[in-house]
Amino acid sequence: MIWCVLNGELMPLSEARISPMDRGFLFGDGVYEVLACINGRMRAPALHRKRLLESLSAIRLSVDVDQIFADMMRVLKRSSLTNAKIYLQITRGASDVRSHTFPKEVKPTCFITAMPFEFTKLEPAKAIVREDIRWRKNKIKSISLLANVLLLQEAKEAEAEEVILFREGQVTEASTSNVFLLTGGALTTPSLCDDVLPGITRYLVLEIARNQGLPIVERSVKVEELAIADTLFVSSSTRGLLPIVELNPGGPVGAGVPTVEFYALQDAYNLSLYQNHLDD
Repeated sequence: MIWCVLNGELMPLSEARISPMDRGFLFGDGVYEVLACINGRMRAPALHRKRLLESLSAIRLSVDVDQIFADMMRVLKRSSLTNAKIYLQITRGASDVRSHTFPKEVKPTCFITAMPFEFTKLEPAKAIVREDIRWRKNKIKSISLLANVLLLQEAKEAEAEEVILFREGQVTEASTSNVFLLTGGALTTPSLCDDVLPGITRYLVLEIARNQGLPIVERSVKVEELAIADTLFVSSSTRGLLPIVELNPGGPVGAGVPTVEFYALQDAYNLSLYQNHLDD
């Protein structure tokens, strides 16, 4: 059975009910986080907490984040899951009247659930390259994901695993992940800005790369650089590091196989999942 916490109440997911007047349903007025729990330990909770607070502040919404993380542990305990994907969503709440402006009095809706999750080493994959049609505040982890849905569906229909996005000729990120290039032994990734979500795994990859002595460059990346990289990969909390070996359009990436440097990063990241120092 899948369990959830809805507005502080622990219950089976099948019993959860949310008002059709909820602003998350009507306007996409809310934010979310997705966390991984590996061997009973929540992955990088402090980083997720910080990003959640930043997203909430950006949409001018105040909730008790300490209570939310306590409720996450309640869900995990009741679910008896040692490996889980935790989904958290907070909306501005439900109001009697549909209005674009904020209601004067409204209680946020807080929803948390945990589902079984098994982390597996990712094999080389294909990606399509498309214009970034999302809104311009992607550093906010907004629940308004229609553009991401449409782009990822296009990738699926093209038998690809991801969509690498660009805006005005510059790479932003992928539909559900951050983008990295390994070229000449250096690791390059687009700089953080309004167009780029500060990914938790992005942060951890950079930390691991520093520990391995890899030169790191955070800068604007041109679309033309993708195919000529030695290795191109994307990162996310629930997928880890996914190597991209072919682009549409663009053809093979580099020699068409990931480099030794990539596999060293991937192995170190996968190993870190079962260590404690990144979980605090």
